[in-house]
Amino acid sequence: SSGINAEYGVLEVGTFTGVALLKMALELPEDGKAYALDVSEDYCNVGKPFMKMAGVDNKVEYLIGPATESLAQLSGRGLNGTIDMVFIDADKGNYPNYLEACLALLSPGGVIVFDNSTFNGKVCLPKLEEPFNHIDATNKRAMTLPGATTILLDIGDGCLVIRKDK
Repeated sequence: SSGINAEYGVLEVGTFTGVALLKMALELPEDGKAYALDVSEDYCNVGKPFMKMAGVDNKVEYLIGPATESLAQLSGRGLNGTIDMVFIDADKGNYPNYLEACLALLSPGGVIVFDNSTFNGKVCLPKLEEPFNHIDATNKRAMTLPGATTILLDIGDGCLVIRKDK
């Protein structure tokens, strides 16, 4: 293991087929936990055989349903401050809600990565339409977070990276 500081757990919001989840799960220690959130069990089922082949299926817990509800469930289970890495690539209209919920779950020194954060520059248009207005609001909120370091990478569709201070 040479990647993320996966002392506690990792989380993917919008798991789809689980490509990013698999990489994060591979970095976990034996007792680490990977949480996979998606609205579609069918999508998650595509990746499950690969989790098994990689020997990490025992580390993955799937939560099927709206991610805002699944994040509240994880918080209600006492997981605030225990997630080291979050990757978010889900419905863009909920990006602001995901930011707040994931910040609570994030451990000190933990990282949140939002995919599609520039949408090929569409978040910079003078009149923002759905869902670009939500992405823009998330980017702006993240840039002003106290106790965090944030960068917005304009690569492809963009990545917003937030590191919670230790």
